[in-house]
Amino acid sequence: MNRFFKAGLLFAMLTAAAAPAMADYEAGRTAYAKGDYATAFREFSAASAQGVVKAENGLGVMYERGLGVAPDYGRAMALYRKAADSGFAPAQTSVGYLYAQGLGVQRDYAQAMAWYRKAADQGFAQAQNNIGAMYETGHGVTQDLAQAVEWYRKAADQGLASGQTNLGFMYARGKGVNHDDAMAVSLYRKAAAQDFPRAQNNLGYMYAQGHGVPQDYATAAAWYGKAAVQHFGLAQFNLARLYEQGKGVRQDDAQALSWYAQSANAGYKPAMRVLAKVYERGLLGQKADPERARQWAEKAR
Repeated sequence: MNRFFKAGLLFAMLTAAAAPAMADYEAGRTAYAKGDYATAFREFSAASAQGVVKAENGLGVMYERGLGVAPDYGRAMALYRKAADSGFAPAQTSVGYLYAQGLGVQRDYAQAMAWYRKAADQGFAQAQNNIGAMYETGHGVTQDLAQAVEWYRKAADQGLASGQTNLGFMYARGKGVNHDDAMAVSLYRKAAAQDFPRAQNNLGYMYAQGHGVPQDYATAAAWYGKAAVQHFGLAQFNLARLYEQGKGVRQDDAQALSWYAQSANAGYKPAMRVLAKVYERGLLGQKADPERARQWAEKAR
């Protein structure tokens, strides 16, 4: 389970940019929100050329994600670094993230931690969450689950959905804190209310297992469904299993197959392995198809 998260295009207050440059930036921000990435790229570029730090960060996001421009992690890093060197916490977090993932640079957890700390020192919740992930996994630091809990709590207390979800997971597993399913459910609910798919999936799991709440497969299916329509592979897989087993939903092989396929296409390998078995044995109303079985088995490796 990936504990590192990247926020979307993040904004903070600036005080010293010229009005025309800020107008370009605001036009880019509006276009980005509408999905007009060509216009956003043009406006951010104009503002960035005039030194608007938020525009530099915005361009970094577009290069990282390939929005309105071919993806280029190296260029994204250069832009994030310019904004980060100006003390912009979202960009500092993005620099740390690229180092942690080895995107555009050689993976370097120590550098990732250093940049996360710069942003966390400004109280930036996403950086606090990512420091928690570093302590949980032992990347760049000695593994320390108690420290992970404390950093996740800092982020959760600011209302960050990923921090709430990670802290909930620590309570659910008793990692660095006493096991407490009720607390896990409470934290998952807060994040799920923000439409965060991992929290929605985890809340579905708690209902399916009866952990911290009465067991209720119908409610589990509803929460899995909310995450599944956001293309969250694990939730799509979990929903498929409920349709296959007829738990909380009417048993439906066609629905099960559809959700397994969506999960597999989202890159979730357990779903790929299920599809390999389906076509190997002719399950879920399908005829045996050795070639399709082989293809899915190869993808799952």
